Amino acid sequence: MAEPATVTSGPAPGFPFRQMLPALVFDVAIPIVIFYLLSGAGVSTLGSLVAGALSPALNNLRIWVKARRLEPLGIIVMSYLAIGTAASLISGDVFFVLIKDSLLTASFGLVCLGSLLAARPVMFYIIRQFVAGDDAARLQWWNGLWQIAEFRAALAVVTTVWGVAYLVEAGVRIGLALTLPPAQVVAISPVMAFGMTFLLIAWSRRHMLALRARRIAAEQQQLPQPG
Repeated sequence: MAEPATVTSGPAPGFPFRQMLPALVFDVAIPIVIFYLLSGAGVSTLGSLVAGALSPALNNLRIWVKARRLEPLGIIVMSYLAIGTAASLISGDVFFVLIKDSLLTASFGLVCLGSLLAARPVMFYIIRQFVAGDDAARLQWWNGLWQIAEFRAALAVVTTVWGVAYLVEAGVRIGLALTLPPAQVVAISPVMAFGMTFLLIAWSRRHMLALRARRIAAEQQQLPQPG
């Protein structure tokens, strides 16, 4: 199958923040803000978690009504909140509370690695949500990139790195919970989690943009040179 020149003919280069904003706001920021605001106001952990899950649920409903598709990031966030809700109901153990987030992190790492056996890895869909958002032209462009072997290989690398990194980070955080006082774990664990995610996002962006640059250079070399 011939590989189309979809890289250079895409709607726009890069990973524009405008396309990332809805996912960051509705699926990530709002659930966190709701949880901490309600928890600080004295609402139970259960109530705070359930309320936080409403934002990604409504965002997925909006996307489904508009485009008849679901976005994995919102589903993952809702799943994490559901697991946290269940955990808050069945366990009062301090150690379990300390490692709960690490177990969720590890589960996402396993999802990433397991998705390598699926038709497309999970990071294909998560990055697509940030890159394309609800823009039909960008969605078509991103989906068309899957026909390019280098793109498929790059997504496999990105998904593998995310999976391994999250498993390692979860293991380190569980180790800290076993060896450090709870107060120190509570202070260190969120910093590690956000730091790892930030590094992975930055590396993934650089990795995918480098692929685009290489592809553009290769396509330009194939163009007829002016005589």
